[in-house]
Amino acid sequence: MFIIGVPKELKANETRISLIPQDVAKLVNNGNKVYVQSNAGIAAEYTDNDYINVGAEICNSTEEIYSKANLIVKVKEPQVEEYKFINCKHTMITFFHFASNRELLDYMVNNDVTCYAYETIKKINEDGVGFYPVLSEMSKIAGEKAMMDAIKFMFTNNIYDYNVQIAILGVGNAGLSALNIALESGFTNICLFDKDFEKIKKIKEEKGNNINIYEMNDYNINYLVKNSKIIIGCIYNTSNGGPTEKLITNELLNEMQKGSIIMDIAIDQGGITEQSFPTTVTNPLIIYNDIYISCVPNIPSCFPVKASKLLSNSIINYVLAICNENTEDYPELNYGMGLNVRNKLFYI
Repeated sequence: MFIIGVPKELKANETRISLIPQDVAKLVNNGNKVYVQSNAGIAAEYTDNDYINVGAEICNSTEEIYSKANLIVKVKEPQVEEYKFINCKHTMITFFHFASNRELLDYMVNNDVTCYAYETIKKINEDGVGFYPVLSEMSKIAGEKAMMDAIKFMFTNNIYDYNVQIAILGVGNAGLSALNIALESGFTNICLFDKDFEKIKKIKEEKGNNINIYEMNDYNINYLVKNSKIIIGCIYNTSNGGPTEKLITNELLNEMQKGSIIMDIAIDQGGITEQSFPTTVTNPLIIYNDIYISCVPNIPSCFPVKASKLLSNSIINYVLAICNENTEDYPELNYGMGLNVRNKLFYI
C-alpha cells in the first residue's frame, strides 16, 4: 500500500506545491493516507487547514514526511539535504532532470529508489506525434516568463528598438509561448530555429511576416547567435533524457553583440551555452564578456498559484495509477521511470 508524502520544496526560490487540496481529496477518497508538510503550500495560497479539511495529515518536518510515506510526490528534484531521508522503500515522482545531475542519479540508482520523471512522461497523439503532458504545462509558463524578462532587460538598458533580432532556438511549448509574447509586444524580427522545419514553416504561415525561419544547421546557428539581441534557448533532449547540446560555444559567445541576453530555459538539462550553470530567481544572470545569460531552472515558481494548479492537475491521474498499481493504463509512465534507473541504463 502506498502512503503519500508531499514535502515542502527545498530548492532555492521554489514556491510551488506538487498537489493542491482538490487533488489530495481524490487520493484520500481513493483510500490513501496523505501527509503534507506544514506550510508546503503557503506560497501557492494553500494553508495547512486547506489540506486538513480534505483529509490529509500535517507533518512538521521533511524527515517526518519521508519517514511516514513511501510515495513521495514533489515538484523539483530532491536536494542534497534530502538524500539522507531517501531509501529503497521510496517511490518518487517529480522533475528529476538527471542529465544535469549525476550525483542525484547515482544516489537513486545505488539506493534502489523507483523514480518517475515528469519530464520524460510521454504520450502519443492520434497522429503518432509524441508530447509531454506534464513538462508542457510548465514549459508554457517558462517560455512566456523568459520572453517577458528578456524584453524587460532590453528596456531597462534603454533599448527600445522593436526591430531588434530575436532568436528562438527550439519551438516546442516554451518556444511557441515565447514567440506569442514577442508578437503581442510588437517585435517585428523574430527568428525561429528548429529541427522540424515543416513545423516552423506552418507557424510562419499562421502568424505572419514578422517571423523568419531557419533550419537547424551550424551555419544558421552561427548567424543567429552573432546577430540576435535576444536569444531564447528552448532546445531539450527529451528523446532520451540526455544532456542538452552546447549549441552556443564560447567562441560564438565571443562574437555576440555586447549587451545581448540569452534566456537559457534548457538549463535543467545542462543548458545550451558553454557558460551555462543554474542560477536563481533572485540572482538570475551570468555575465560573460558583456553577454548576459539567464539560467533559472524553476521559472514557473514565479507564478506559484497558477503553476501549482497546472502541475497538480497534470499528475493526479498518474499518482492515482501508481497507488492503485494500474500503471499499465498509462503507458506513458514507462517513459517517465527515470529512464530505466532501476536497470541502470541511463546514459549521460
